[in-house]
Amino acid sequence: MRWVPNALTLSRLFLILPVMLLLALGGTTAAWWALGLFLLASVTDFFDGWLARRLDCASNLGVFLDPLADKVLANVLLVYLAARHPDWVPLWIVLLIIGREFAVQGFRSMAPCVGVVISTGQLNKLKLVFQLIACGTALGGLAWPAAAPVLKPLTWLALALALASALWSMLTLFRDNADLWHRDPVRMEQR
Repeated sequence: MRWVPNALTLSRLFLILPVMLLLALGGTTAAWWALGLFLLASVTDFFDGWLARRLDCASNLGVFLDPLADKVLANVLLVYLAARHPDWVPLWIVLLIIGREFAVQGFRSMAPCVGVVISTGQLNKLKLVFQLIACGTALGGLAWPAAAPVLKPLTWLALALALASALWSMLTLFRDNADLWHRDPVRMEQR
């Protein structure tokens, strides 16, 4: 049973492919299936961490894969939606969120070189929740066009909240760790 959390995390990486293929097919039936698979992938994000803690089987692989799967699921889908349905997901918001991802990941990658590990903050987790809500409401609107007048504003609101939490968490991260720029690198083990 100790392999289940990592399997759930990996499933998020693999489920994005059929979601994208179904969206590429077009039509409301394919959109419903895409929404269902997306919701399944989103639910695994809760259960993989919960199970890892419950079974006391957190692993380095899980620590690496979980944020990767989250970023792939949310960002790849947002890019696709921005490219194919810009009336639902404006590209400029997606580009700002992805630019922030690169900046934060670059900063986090530098931190171990000076002996620091930066954990994911609550605002970052909140950003992901808003991104997933935006993806879900956009997919729901594509699957059920009659609900578009309600779901489109909800998508925009979730995107605005995702962007706000993304930028705020980035600024907070940089502010709280500003001293890292001035530290000497630690001696790294070579292999």
